[in-house]
Amino acid sequence: MLADRCYQLMDKGLLRALILIMALALASCVFWEPARFAANTSSLQIWQGILLVWAVCSGITFGVGFHPKRIIWHLFFHPLPAFFILLFGLYHFFK
Repeated sequence: MLADRCYQLMDKGLLRALILIMALALASCVFWEPARFAANTSSLQIWQGILLVWAVCSGITFGVGFHPKRIIWHLFFHPLPAFFILLFGLYHFFK
């Protein structure tokens, strides 16, 4: 399956560490200044906040080395979309 092969291609130590650092950095940014990510006080919509939370969870899950056995969890915790969402979240915080 394409998603499984893509997951295996991304399963490299340096990329895993980068995604983990990005996820931890975004989580600390949300804790540091939650008003930048709240729906009422920022330019983000509620669905974007949910995606940011998912990306942090997915990034940490992938970054610590957890290997889901079922393909559905490979798809749910796939690091590629999480990587781009983490980039967006960090850009939104530091712009």
